[in-house]
Amino acid sequence: MFNNALEFYRAQNGMPVGYFWGLKTAGVFQTEEEVNAYRGKSGNLVQPGAKPGDLRYVDLNGDGVIDNEDRTKIGDPNPDFIFGFNVSLDYKGFDFLVQASGVAGNQLVQSWRSPGGRANYSAEILERWTGPGSSNRIPRVTEEGTNWAQFSDLYVYDGSFLRINTITFGYDFARLAKKSYLSKVRLYASVLNAFTFTKYNGMDPEVGHNEGFSSGVDVGYYPRPRTIMVGANIRF
Repeated sequence: MFNNALEFYRAQNGMPVGYFWGLKTAGVFQTEEEVNAYRGKSGNLVQPGAKPGDLRYVDLNGDGVIDNEDRTKIGDPNPDFIFGFNVSLDYKGFDFLVQASGVAGNQLVQSWRSPGGRANYSAEILERWTGPGSSNRIPRVTEEGTNWAQFSDLYVYDGSFLRINTITFGYDFARLAKKSYLSKVRLYASVLNAFTFTKYNGMDPEVGHNEGFSSGVDVGYYPRPRTIMVGANIRF
């Protein structure tokens, strides 16, 4: 269990293992009129305590109440595709290597926000609702953190990425030295974790967290660093 939900991943017959389970949203209430117009079949307010700037949750079963019966599949941590490729080139003593990997079609959950409002927000909060028409996705910020306490698709993000894991460039100087006792004098430079291409706005799309059958949950682990290495291979 994490900061922003009592339960948000499930294993269920006929569904993806560890799928994300929560409320769907339909934007942000812009005015009091929109809050008052959101009513059930009996005429009751669906979200009686809501204010302009709050999330509008979808009443899936139409009973006029937002509760567990309105929770549904809102994401899948299992990618549709897992891929990778290597490119290796050699030419007159020069060598060049690129190794890459990635996934596509999966979702991630950001689970490091605190509903009490005492944790840092990401820069995304600068796009929050501040008045009618300002935002229809990121809600207003309140001291009690009510907008962040219910788990919904607000926390679900596209987790697809392409990562350039390794770039290596080298040259064998034995070709220049032309010494019989030296068969190889290769100097090289490598960059590890060189580039990551993703729409995910968290620190790392490879979140590195698993608990039981859950996956794809970003609990705020420190991202892997970019590393530059220089070395030599000498063979006599």
